[in-house]
Amino acid sequence: MVAGPQAPATAASRLPKLQVLLGVGAVLCIAALLAIPSFAPWLSRLDYWTADWRTAYLSRNGPTAHPRVAVVTINDDTLKDYASSPIDRGLLARIVKAIDAAGATAIGIDVFFLKATDPDKDAAFVEAVRNARAHVVLGAIDERGALQGFQRQFQAAFLAQMQRSVGYLNLRYERDSVVRYTASPAPGSAFPKSFARLLAEAAGAPAVDDAGKPIAWLLQADDGAEAFARIPAQDLLPASAGTASAGTPRPDLKGRIVLLGGDFPLRDRHRVPLSVRDGEPVPGVLIHANVVAGLLEPARAIRELSPAVVRILLGVVAASGFLLGWALWQSGAVRLVGWSFASAVLVAIDAFCFVKLQTLLPFTLALVAWVSGLTAGRSLHVIGDHLYFSRGSKG
Repeated sequence: MVAGPQAPATAASRLPKLQVLLGVGAVLCIAALLAIPSFAPWLSRLDYWTADWRTAYLSRNGPTAHPRVAVVTINDDTLKDYASSPIDRGLLARIVKAIDAAGATAIGIDVFFLKATDPDKDAAFVEAVRNARAHVVLGAIDERGALQGFQRQFQAAFLAQMQRSVGYLNLRYERDSVVRYTASPAPGSAFPKSFARLLAEAAGAPAVDDAGKPIAWLLQADDGAEAFARIPAQDLLPASAGTASAGTPRPDLKGRIVLLGGDFPLRDRHRVPLSVRDGEPVPGVLIHANVVAGLLEPARAIRELSPAVVRILLGVVAASGFLLGWALWQSGAVRLVGWSFASAVLVAIDAFCFVKLQTLLPFTLALVAWVSGLTAGRSLHVIGDHLYFSRGSKG
């Protein structure tokens, strides 16, 4: 008897092939996720698209502007009668004296000094810094900066004249050019501590290692004030150049750490997580102010999970998804607990951990682990069920 033409494959017979691909792909994805914390820990930080929104809306704020940190800004109005670069050092000397007279505990000068200007004005600035009663911290570009040889030599010599603490001002940029973490010191650097860390230590903060840590950002205060009191430098100068008299005590500055830096539209401005709210970059001096405030309040420190804990977390999430996918392999509900449901649940958990525990979770990796586990559980159950009934029909 001659066999007739073979019947075309049915959808049921083709189904396991698709499920094999899905199941194997999901299992390989889970294996890759579990390897990431050991071999590529930086991938745990790829969920910036969610982390920035979380930071911008869920970071902490105070009842009013920060009580211990203030910012004095040099802007275009300050420099209307002066050259803008380098900033007139005679003017800088007057501003430093005014901040010191206002009773600041420490003064951080977020200004670069890369070449000589008028000798008398350079000398006046050196004298103002050396004679200040407040603890003064100067900022510098460390060995990673693209400086000319003469600039690096002048910076070292000029800063040495003032006999004050010097910290590196370098900011750390992520792959999308956003500042989210503090910068680590350059290996073997002449500046082993950051500008912000030296300021915090000057105010009595514990000597902690701030390198490479998430910045604990502060939002606008409850009373509508900015996170930090921000005073235009010209308001500290004589009436001819501002609105106050030099040496007049200001409650905004008395007893505070005061950071002095530029606030210009087109220079020293940087994108940070808070920029997602309005798209605006912020002055570098405000980034340093946030770092200083965080060091003064260790309880606000933002933590990240260690690679070992990330691996355990992803394993638990993937295993939970696998078990649910296996149990609901025939149910249409399996689609409801996929991306949308998992995203909502993980967003809620992530927000809770950030607000209550000050801990960053690898949101994107956890979401992928859940969906991969769910897919693997459902697909492998379908394959197992098909193989069981195939053997039964042959028997």
